[in-house]
Amino acid sequence: MPLFFFDIYDGSELMRDDSGVECSSLAEVSSRAVHVLPDIAREELPNGTARTLFVKVRDDAGRYIFRASLKLASAWMVEDVGGERQPGEDRWEAALSRTKTQLGELRREFSEDGFALEMDGLDSLFSVAEGEVERLRRNK
Repeated sequence: MPLFFFDIYDGSELMRDDSGVECSSLAEVSSRAVHVLPDIAREELPNGTARTLFVKVRDDAGRYIFRASLKLASAWMVEDVGGERQPGEDRWEAALSRTKTQLGELRREFSEDGFALEMDGLDSLFSVAEGEVERLRRNK
C-alpha cells in the first residue's frame, strides 16, 4: 500500500508528518484527512475567535495531492447583554478583520489548487475587495 503524509497547518505553524500513513485508495486518503480535522480543532480552537485548520496530504514523492480545511469563526452579534459588555473586540473591526482574512485564504486556496495562470484576474478582484475593506475601516 502507498504511503501518504498528512501535514497539519493551524494558521501559524506547519507540522510536517514524517512517518506517513498507508492508505489503500485515494478515497481513504481524503476520508482520513477530513476526519482528523475535528480532533485538531478541539485542541487548537480555544486560542482564538477565528481559526482555519488545514490538512495537506503529500504522496511518497513529496507532491501535495489533497487539502482539507475546517474554519471556525465566532463573533458577538450585540455590544452588550443585560448591561454587560461583550468581552470581544469592536464588532465592526472584527467583521472587517474576518473579511480580510477570508480574502487571503481564498487567494491562497486558488493558488494552491493550481490556478496560477488565472491568478492575475483573481488578484485584481481580491485587491479591490481588500481595498474596500480598508476604506470601510478608515470611514467608520
